[in-house]
Amino acid sequence: MDAIRTAASGKGCRLLAVESAGAGRFSVIRVVLERAGGEPVTVDDCESVSREVSALLDATDEIPHRYTLEVSSAGLDRKLYSLDDARRFVGQRVRIETHEPVEGRPTAGAAGQSLSARHFTGELAAVEDDVLTVVDEENRKTYNVRFGNIRVARLHFLWPEKAN
Repeated sequence: MDAIRTAASGKGCRLLAVESAGAGRFSVIRVVLERAGGEPVTVDDCESVSREVSALLDATDEIPHRYTLEVSSAGLDRKLYSLDDARRFVGQRVRIETHEPVEGRPTAGAAGQSLSARHFTGELAAVEDDVLTVVDEENRKTYNVRFGNIRVARLHFLWPEKAN
């Protein structure tokens, strides 16, 4: 992983994750990148890093079976891979899926009961220590969730409305 991080860094990119999927001849090794400044990577960036990482993996023979290497951008609905990653996106809309239900308290001025949920969407209002605060304005609930309880957290990109 350090060698892949170094290769990405040498091309002006930040390694966000190395993910594997599938098995046997259908194995996929996915390298997820962004530019060092947080901007999305280009196709040229992906191609350049792919060539370097492919050569590294072939030389080390760390993966004893056949695989497909994919190098990609994190995308519009990118995962939040770490607490530092989450801090960068405070103020953005996120979708959260947790391992255990999280109690949603009514937002200020909202009537209603607390509601536990494993799936919720809203604005990432704050990240303090290891707790993300998500305000679900639609359901008028606020969720405080520990990062360790998050199964997956993604940016929630809203496509602009089409004009008629």
